[in-house]
Amino acid sequence: MSWVRKTIRREVRYLRGQVAGLGRRGSEQRFEVRQIAKATLAAALAWFLADRLLPRETVWIAPATAVIMVHATVYQTLTNGVRRVCAVAAGVILAGSVGHLIGLNAFSLVLVVPPALVAARWRRMGRHGTDVATTAVLMLSFGAGSQERYLLAYVVATGIGALSGALVNAMVFPPLYQRRPYEAVRRLSQEAAELLEAVAGGLRERCDLSDLPGWQRHAARLDAHLARASAAIADGAESRRYNLRRTRVPETNDDHEGLLEAMSEIGVHLHALVRALAYAAQRQRRHAGGPPWISDEFARDYAALLDLLAQALQAQMRTADEPARLSAVISAALERAGAIQEQMTEEIRTGRLDQPHGWAVTGSLLTDAERILTILTALHATAEIAEAPEAADAADAVV
Repeated sequence: MSWVRKTIRREVRYLRGQVAGLGRRGSEQRFEVRQIAKATLAAALAWFLADRLLPRETVWIAPATAVIMVHATVYQTLTNGVRRVCAVAAGVILAGSVGHLIGLNAFSLVLVVPPALVAARWRRMGRHGTDVATTAVLMLSFGAGSQERYLLAYVVATGIGALSGALVNAMVFPPLYQRRPYEAVRRLSQEAAELLEAVAGGLRERCDLSDLPGWQRHAARLDAHLARASAAIADGAESRRYNLRRTRVPETNDDHEGLLEAMSEIGVHLHALVRALAYAAQRQRRHAGGPPWISDEFARDYAALLDLLAQALQAQMRTADEPARLSAVISAALERAGAIQEQMTEEIRTGRLDQPHGWAVTGSLLTDAERILTILTALHATAEIAEAPEAADAADAVV
């Protein structure tokens, strides 16, 4: 029963994490609680309005629609509300037309389902396209296809629910993701830095590649973090559309998309770096007893370069606080890479290659590290150029 205890402990840790998140400002848990409260308020408002305007049997449709209309952004609420109302109206019109002509029977479903499914596949309907078919079939199945009053009330109730959800989501703490893109990119940079530090630690210890499977899993996780960061940036941009708070909360000047593109390129080279080490480990096992493919001297120098790259990645997300440190780290990394390059060139020139079989691997490793360094240098230069006009504007304001 050990798996039961492990499952219970895992669930307890999850619950504790959720409760702890409620105490943190701007946490995902607080956001979810706020969205639940807003959905509840939207449902109550929709019921209040529908109960006074519509027949009793259709009132439930309004709060049900309002609950699912409180989306993560105001833009999604508005667009999905329009799509749902249009989909429901299309299904009602289709069911009403067929029901009025031939009533409810097997043949009426044959006439309703195909066109409803065709309409559901229209890209403009989005995920609410299926509401066309479900609404049409429900109306016929309940025998309401020939009851014009009920059909009209159904559409109006859907509209009331969509309007209630949109009003509440737009007026009561409309979601505005200012920190989420930065936090997602920062997390991605941190994961990349931790991978570099892990590889550096293994290489420094007599070129120990025993942790290679863990490095490979870590590199694979970077792809998931990259996808999350991309989604967070898209959500951040979308959250400002039709959002009343955007006039009071200025948009940040952080180039999250540029950082994400740079981190995507860095991720490619990190994958290549780990693959090169995996190839060296595989060849070393195949030729056991032969000379190592990566010399201890190169491994130590390369580990020091990877540590500097990890420091540069971490400092890149704090350029506003410590630009001088980032410049110093990049300069040190450039110097270290140049020294390794000169050492390898000297070994070729003098014919002092101790590990000729691993020459291609070490060259590949150095190339990937230098390309990561090139990307970080370009990012730092872009940040300095962006800061220069702001400094000039501040000086003009003082004058």
